[in-house]
Amino acid sequence: MALKYWKAILNNSIRLFPAFMKKQIYFLSLATVALLAGNACKKEKGEPVNAYAGKYSLISETNINITTGHSDTYTNVVSPCISDNQTTLKGDGTWTAAYVGAEDCYVSRTDNSYTIIGQKGASASGSWVQSGNRIKFTLSNKSVSYGVVSNVGGKVQLTFKDTSQYFISTSVLMKQ
Repeated sequence: MALKYWKAILNNSIRLFPAFMKKQIYFLSLATVALLAGNACKKEKGEPVNAYAGKYSLISETNINITTGHSDTYTNVVSPCISDNQTTLKGDGTWTAAYVGAEDCYVSRTDNSYTIIGQKGASASGSWVQSGNRIKFTLSNKSVSYGVVSNVGGKVQLTFKDTSQYFISTSVLMKQ
């Protein structure tokens, strides 16, 4: 008896459905399509995504004295404060760099000299442009530096080689 009752209700509902719900379903479908289409065209808030954008920390620096040939290499294994030198490449083509340590990072000290790689409060900024695996960094004062991006052990690594009057300096940063 109950089964016949539910079949009758179901049959009547199906016959009645198109009569009074057709306009509502059409309107709901149209509204859903409009909503989905609107969201598909809407721009995401935030910055564009770039594979190299992100935060990098210094992991080593090698300085070669051009005159004497003497070289020194400093790593974050021996001097952990080196990693407090951080560079952030933003997806909008700008970058910032800062030493975020609480104290200056002394990597060597003798009675007559010392070497600091990272001074408290030091910072810089500018723009960057990628071309293949090379990145051109332009500082706010318009000076330019170049870096090369590579994949080392599954991690993105950024290497700079700068030459001054007396030194060739190679800095290696690892993406966090």
